[in-house]
Amino acid sequence: MIYIKRAEYFIPSEESPLPDVKFVPMLTRRRLSQLSKMVVAVNDAISKDEQPCKVTFASQFGEISQQLKISQTLLDTGNVSPAHFSLSVFNASIANATILTKNTAGYSAVFSGKEAFRDGLRDCVAALKAQSEQERVFIFADERIPETYAPVAGTPYPNAVCALALRLTTTPGEGLKELDESPLQGEFATAAEEAIAFIQQRLA
Repeated sequence: MIYIKRAEYFIPSEESPLPDVKFVPMLTRRRLSQLSKMVVAVNDAISKDEQPCKVTFASQFGEISQQLKISQTLLDTGNVSPAHFSLSVFNASIANATILTKNTAGYSAVFSGKEAFRDGLRDCVAALKAQSEQERVFIFADERIPETYAPVAGTPYPNAVCALALRLTTTPGEGLKELDESPLQGEFATAAEEAIAFIQQRLA
């Protein structure tokens, strides 16, 4: 059996459009996108007082706002800063998160379109069921698509935004909740909609 040892999520609102990441050094914090700030926040919350373990990260759009900045700079100047490019790659957010928590166990990244949430969770669960490890973290996150991409994104705009982190374990313990792997109720236009449904149906 797989159990949820710890869970944390962030869904932006008008009152709280971004999570509190004051624990991140200022120079680093200023460079983080909405996606990276959310991933860093939920990862930090489930990593405190825990031993480092491997992470499965999933996202439908990744660092799409940073990617747009790179494309605009390339069109305007013909050049791309290596530092800016490093912040635009798909796994930039989870890389930042694991660096800040000093987690050197390693991570995998799942990019499978609107199935990213379910595929990422399956990847995480499969590793635990294979008994290659006893504990693993699953993180899903998607940020707001830049309006520039709205006509071609193939998804409702504004799109759903959230971040979710689960610390999963095969070790039973008092108060731990078994992970329900049955299909979620509803139809989902984006992976983030499915992640929010998981929060509402499995964690509420």
